[in-house]
Amino acid sequence: MKCNRSLMETHENIDKKTNSNKSIIIDRGLARSGIKIHGVNPALLIEKILREKIQDSHYWHIKVSNLEFFELLDECVNGIQLIGTYSTNSKTKVCKFIVLLFKLLQFDKIDIEIVKWIISGDHGFKYLTVLFMLYARIIWEDSILIWNTLELKLNDYRKIRIINSFGIVTISHIDEIADLLLENDKFIDMALPRISNRWVLEERMDIGERESELMDEFEDEINENE
Repeated sequence: MKCNRSLMETHENIDKKTNSNKSIIIDRGLARSGIKIHGVNPALLIEKILREKIQDSHYWHIKVSNLEFFELLDECVNGIQLIGTYSTNSKTKVCKFIVLLFKLLQFDKIDIEIVKWIISGDHGFKYLTVLFMLYARIIWEDSILIWNTLELKLNDYRKIRIINSFGIVTISHIDEIADLLLENDKFIDMALPRISNRWVLEERMDIGERESELMDEFEDEINENE
């Protein structure tokens, strides 16, 4: 499927400064590469049983395993309509979203500015936004960077369809997903790397107090009425 104009503009904005062809070698769940994230190969950040089910899936073999970076963006935009880990309550079929995440983890570490732009950029592709929010939460090791980037999405109320572990589809919103990624150690049944609590970063003055758009509007209204 050809990209629409907005997706083509997204490609141009990202810029091809990422060397996306160099992926790690995968052999039935074992990865070999010099890149280490959180002390391990990035592919190993997804648990073994899930990795094996991804690699056994039809979608992986037919569509995803040989995708390059920009092709993966296209596939996410054109093919993802919900997020989750498994698409059946028996956990026999993996969700397309998690397959794309696994492939994304195989690329050389993507430039931070590219990831930040995809997360916060005005490209209109909400499932692409969520994919890279989760990627950043898993890959980035700097807690301050994670908080500063994902908190920008706490005012993003676009609807996202999530399939849970019982195979039931529910509606969430990007702001709720951002909060879950920041405050929890699991997301869609996936373990997340540990990050520093916000209050710890505030006490160390590594990060400022959280600004609330709603509070700003409330204060503006009070000032107008005085």
